[in-house]
Amino acid sequence: MAFNDLIQKAFQRNRSKIVLALDLELPDRAKLAEQSERILEDVRSYICAVKINRQLVLSLGLRGGVDSIVKLAHDFSLPAIMDAKLNDVGHTNEFMMRSYIDAGFDAVIASPTAGWEGGLDSVFSLATSHGKSVILLVYMSNPGADAFYSIAASSRGSEPRPIFEMFAEMAVERNADGVIVGATKPAIISRVRELVGSELAIFSPGVGVQGGDARKALDAGSSYLIVGRSIYGASDPAKAAREFRALTS
Repeated sequence: MAFNDLIQKAFQRNRSKIVLALDLELPDRAKLAEQSERILEDVRSYICAVKINRQLVLSLGLRGGVDSIVKLAHDFSLPAIMDAKLNDVGHTNEFMMRSYIDAGFDAVIASPTAGWEGGLDSVFSLATSHGKSVILLVYMSNPGADAFYSIAASSRGSEPRPIFEMFAEMAVERNADGVIVGATKPAIISRVRELVGSELAIFSPGVGVQGGDARKALDAGSSYLIVGRSIYGASDPAKAAREFRALTS
């Protein structure tokens, strides 16, 4: 089943627009795997997807490690997103994309900074041939993001405009299945929504610890909220996930 169908079904079943960012960091590999799986099991009824960053891949490995968490997500009928931020040359991106597909991920996040030809073309080609999705990083949630994503630039003699606008338009042109825009930037979310239209999903990280406001992000046009530390770092992750879900209803 396609990623968009999976996440829509999970949303309808759990009435949640919360994507769990499962980015735990523990020195003990066995405890890290056990705790990650336990948290996912505890919150599964309050989320619509799980996103895994490179913390878990580096600590657990992809095969015989993170792929077990991906399988568990699928057992709970939840799609799994790999937050790879792919931004290398084509053959390297192709190798990484294929590895994440083999590990069972339904969608992979990529960065437009690599450009298309000899950059992300291989990522989109593999995604299409394997029925997977690509989500493009359009604007990060950290305070320093403005220094790059809002720089005015021109392409082929056009009038200068913010780089994030070019990234948003690339997502539409290349048929990405979603974009990332930080929840800490509601004005940017609104502008990206104007550029990508009503159908393309906007995923917004930065709710909670980073200061993003769930309601403001959704009102600005976000489709889903990505929440990590405020859930997995809570004394009761299930309660925290349930409370975040309530903010999206």
